[in-house]
Amino acid sequence: MMDLHWYTELSAAVAEAQRTDRPILSLRLLGRLDEALSCANSRFFRKLLYPDARVRELLEDAFVLHWQSVRPVPRVTIDFGDGRVVERTLTGNSVHLILDRQGRPADALPGLFAPHVFRELLARGRILGLADRSELPRLHREALERPPLGVPRASRAFEASRIAPTKHRVEMPLLRAVSPDVDGDTRENLALHARVHEAFSIEWSVAALVEWIYRELFLMPIDDPALGLDVEDPFSPSDTLRLVSM
Repeated sequence: MMDLHWYTELSAAVAEAQRTDRPILSLRLLGRLDEALSCANSRFFRKLLYPDARVRELLEDAFVLHWQSVRPVPRVTIDFGDGRVVERTLTGNSVHLILDRQGRPADALPGLFAPHVFRELLARGRILGLADRSELPRLHREALERPPLGVPRASRAFEASRIAPTKHRVEMPLLRAVSPDVDGDTRENLALHARVHEAFSIEWSVAALVEWIYRELFLMPIDDPALGLDVEDPFSPSDTLRLVSM
């Protein structure tokens, strides 16, 4: 993690936030950030976001860093049929919570963003993390009125997948696990972030906010043993279809 200092105990992060007068950036993920096969989002954070020089500067200077696993990450084994077998994590969204100096939610950045967008969201989130609690609903309403951040079009592979919705539903977890569409993810997650702004019309606990994000935004309730992945394969032969090899 590029030698960034992460707390694994929230109480210790809160103590450091109060000592240094900084908000907390608390990553919630499937799996563990210190393991190679954590969830897909967190692996891309380590590869694409945290090494970015300007992102790293913000992380080091403006926040106290903390991570916590919400549950184990599902894994899939890909058998190429020629003796080669690859193990990958199948899915798993992560969210960067921005907490104030008392450890209370002030904002949340769901999923993966392009580095330049992530930097801007961090800078805006820091302001929310340092704001008076009574001002948060107004600040989130004002954030919804800002012009949207510019993001390029989605990559060709992901656009092609979306042309066939059923095929897209089956392929998407594996596509994201193998090769991220950062610009497409950025657009989708900015839309999710707008829903986060709307949600801050009320006061949240950390646990309730994380549960809501995984259930309503990521559509993978963390208390669901299968994370919403146990859907029937539409390409499997039906029980009444008999295949005969000639």
